[in-house]
Amino acid sequence: MKDQDYRLNPEHPPLAKALAALPLVLDKKIKGPEANWSWSGINQWESGWYMLYHAGNDPVQILFLARLPMMLLMVLLGALLYIWAARLYGRKVGLIVLTLYAFYPDVLAHGRLVTTDVPAALGFLVAVMTFDKAIRQKTWKTTIFAALGFALAQLMKFSAILLFLIFLILAIVRTILDRKETGGFWPGFWSNFKTYFWVCFLSVIAVWAVYIPFVWKMPASIEHQVIENNLTADPRTLFLRNFLHHFENNPITRALGHYILGIFLVIGRVGGGNVTFILGKLSEKTIRWYFPVAWLLKTSIPVIVLFASTILALALRWTKKKEAKWTIALLLTPILVYWAFTLAGSLNIGIRHLMPTVPFVLLLIGYGIYPIISNYKKSKAMFFVVIALVVYMVASTLSNYPNFISYFNEITPKSIRYERLMDSSLDWGQDMMRLKKYIDDNKISSIKVDYFGGSVPSYFISQSHDWHSGCGPTKGWIAISATFYQSSKLVGPKEGKWSYAWLDKYKPKAIIGGSILVFDITADDYAKNPPSMSYPITKYDYCLQNSDTGQVGF
Repeated sequence: MKDQDYRLNPEHPPLAKALAALPLVLDKKIKGPEANWSWSGINQWESGWYMLYHAGNDPVQILFLARLPMMLLMVLLGALLYIWAARLYGRKVGLIVLTLYAFYPDVLAHGRLVTTDVPAALGFLVAVMTFDKAIRQKTWKTTIFAALGFALAQLMKFSAILLFLIFLILAIVRTILDRKETGGFWPGFWSNFKTYFWVCFLSVIAVWAVYIPFVWKMPASIEHQVIENNLTADPRTLFLRNFLHHFENNPITRALGHYILGIFLVIGRVGGGNVTFILGKLSEKTIRWYFPVAWLLKTSIPVIVLFASTILALALRWTKKKEAKWTIALLLTPILVYWAFTLAGSLNIGIRHLMPTVPFVLLLIGYGIYPIISNYKKSKAMFFVVIALVVYMVASTLSNYPNFISYFNEITPKSIRYERLMDSSLDWGQDMMRLKKYIDDNKISSIKVDYFGGSVPSYFISQSHDWHSGCGPTKGWIAISATFYQSSKLVGPKEGKWSYAWLDKYKPKAIIGGSILVFDITADDYAKNPPSMSYPITKYDYCLQNSDTGQVGF
């Protein structure tokens, strides 16, 4: 940010990260990674670890300061959600929608982290709100505001490119709704399409302009290397690599090239996929039913009930009012388009990727409950059902405090959540300090730790020793992040190494925050349940140093 050099992570647009970095830049005592090899070596992960744990900074202070702007964005999203809901349905419904948002576990989980998920939801909401006004009024003022709203969304997260399609669909819907007033479909369509075109075109210009200061001092040689590092020697990317190299020598064109690079990196990542785990099924390819099932497991039951009831009511009793149809289109189109592309992709690592749809789900719920709340005297029973569901959601969310990342609704018992999902739907390294408290409270003098997260266990837990599933069976205390516990069962056999499958015979001594499994394996445990398979052992130094027997595996 302060270096005007955007070399480390082109896969995400700059705005959310710049806002998170702002308090760090203002604090002159905090040292950045520029003096470390990771900066010149363009290694984002090593740069982060250096800045947190090796540059003399206080990691707790850095995380606190960086998260403050993210929480402000979360609050701003809630305020805008209330404003729009109150405008559509009145203040009473607006307050209910705001309450559902304020106690939405996934929002609470990720809104306090330096990620692009909640900022993306904010960007989507602002973009649709401003496009709604532009397509209705068709003035240059509303068009420019819509373009800026769209640019904001694109600068928060690259998934906002779906708004190009969403806005086109909305322009067509508006044309159909207005065809009587405009004298047919085509006259209205060209008018709406002109607005759509200028909103899209000016948004790209605005995004380009914002990128310029972020790459202004970035050497052309570094931009060249960033392109080469991120677009590998795969012949399929040769044309794109050569094309982007033409942009790198000038800071003005470099900004546009960097933006295009980020879009293609996200497209490649969504298509490439990750190790996916759900309900005991492991796969390196997409699991088409991942997101619907994960959403049903992770979303509060009241939201599921209210959303499903609204969809059912729309299907059974379609409105004849034009503006009501337009409201439904505004809210439902982003959900349908986003879900369609999400289901087709391979990035099955957490329902946080559905965050941009959350405001529209809640606003659609507002549409569904509006007749009940506005005429509560005529439908007292349904009114009390709605209020009971809202109260239930508040209680359910509070009962899971502070474990919002590992939140599951009441369908899944807390003790088996790690058998249902992993990664950002359960385990994102959030329970390091809770693990430390457990170790200190139980006076554990030595524990092997296989931790899934960006932190360094030994920095906070002096009794910890690095461990890995490939080290094979071991004795004593061992703490394993649920993500590594499950993913090792796919990666281990594939690479001819041990996995944590041998631990399935043992019951965890504790499950920290829902995400870290703690075992205490004794000699008697070994005798009763010896591991039934063996793999060649890679001689990791930490395996040898931390083996209780001096021998790795069996």
